[in-house]
Amino acid sequence: MDSGFMQVFAVGVAVAVAPGPDFFMVLRNSLSRGRLAGVMTALGIGSALVVHVVYSVLGLALVIASSPDVFGLIRICGALYLLSIAARCLVARKSEMPDVCVEAVPAGSKDSPFRGWREGFWCNLLNPKAALFFLSIFSQFMTPDTPGAVRWIYGAEVIVIVTAWFTLLALFLSTGRMRSMYAGLARWIDAAVGVIFGGVGCSILWQEARRVL
Repeated sequence: MDSGFMQVFAVGVAVAVAPGPDFFMVLRNSLSRGRLAGVMTALGIGSALVVHVVYSVLGLALVIASSPDVFGLIRICGALYLLSIAARCLVARKSEMPDVCVEAVPAGSKDSPFRGWREGFWCNLLNPKAALFFLSIFSQFMTPDTPGAVRWIYGAEVIVIVTAWFTLLALFLSTGRMRSMYAGLARWIDAAVGVIFGGVGCSILWQEARRVL
C-alpha cells in the first residue's frame, strides 16, 4: 500500500481526536439535544470537509493561504461565529433561562435536525485552521505529478475518518448514562464551552488586529 495513504490516515486520525471547536460542538449538541442532533452535527462537519477538499484539490487552498487579506477575512468570520456561540451559552447560563445551548430537548418539542447539521457545517467551514490543515496535506503528500484520482482519495480519507470519529463520539455522548451525568453539570459544561469558544474567537481577532495595525 502507498505510504502516502497511511500517512494521510494517521494525520486524519490525529486531527479528528484532537479537541477543538468541532469536538466541543458535537459534545454540546449530543449532551444537550440528544443523539440525532449530535449525529447531524457530525454530518455537518463532514459536509464542510467536502468543501475544504474540493477547493484544496482545485488548488485554491494555496491561493487562500498565500493571500493575507483573504485568509484574514476567513479568520475573522470564524472568530465572530465562535463568539456568537459563546455568547449564546454564557448569556443563557447567566439568565438561567431555558436555552437550546444547554437544555435537553423535551420530548415532543420541535427541534429541527437540520439545525445540528448547520451548526456543525459552519463551525468547521469557518474554522481558520481548516484551510491550513488541508494546505499542509496537499503540499506535503502530493506533488504536481500526483494523479487527480489520488488527490480525491486523500481528501475522501480525511472526510471519512473525521466524520466517523465525530459520529461515534455523538453516539457515545448521547447515551442515557452520559446525558444523565450531563443533567447535573449542564451549567458548568455550558460555561466551559462558552469560555473555550470565546477564548479562541478573541485570540483570533487579537491576532488579526495586530497583523493589520
